Amino acid sequence: MKRFSTLFYLGITWLMAACASSSTSGIDLTVSRGDATAAYSGSYIGTISLTSTADVVGIGSSTDERIETALIEVTADGLVFLNVRNVIMTGVVDNSGNWGVQASINDLSSLISAENISNLNNAGCSLATKAARIQGVISPPAMQGNVSGSIKCKRAGLTVATLATSGTLTANR
Repeated sequence: MKRFSTLFYLGITWLMAACASSSTSGIDLTVSRGDATAAYSGSYIGTISLTSTADVVGIGSSTDERIETALIEVTADGLVFLNVRNVIMTGVVDNSGNWGVQASINDLSSLISAENISNLNNAGCSLATKAARIQGVISPPAMQGNVSGSIKCKRAGLTVATLATSGTLTANR
């Protein structure tokens, strides 16, 4: 009986490990925080538009296109705070005015339908994994950026869901 319970436990452990989910994105910024960014500092207001396509095995593909107000605070010490519907994402600006922010599915929740978020979550996607990069240039009094990225969610080594994002951000002081 003891051997059976040990084998049963090992089988359940292996099954749980085989069904474990993971999310990968490869979303990296190509901008590093600068130390002489005062010329770009200030408060900017504008819009962020996002087109996102969620493709979940067994459910299909669904695309959202949304626009939200974006409030951006750029500090003199090289930080960027992007606020979209009270969700604040932190990024950096370099000494040349190049800036970038990484965003997760949770961060972009106001720009992605609740149904797509639920489907991605049910497929095992980590809603906290960075799924998009927002990167651009500040030329006071304006700033712009492009949104891009994708995230793949896997179970037992197989891709079960993807989220692809694209869009733009424009703002002025």
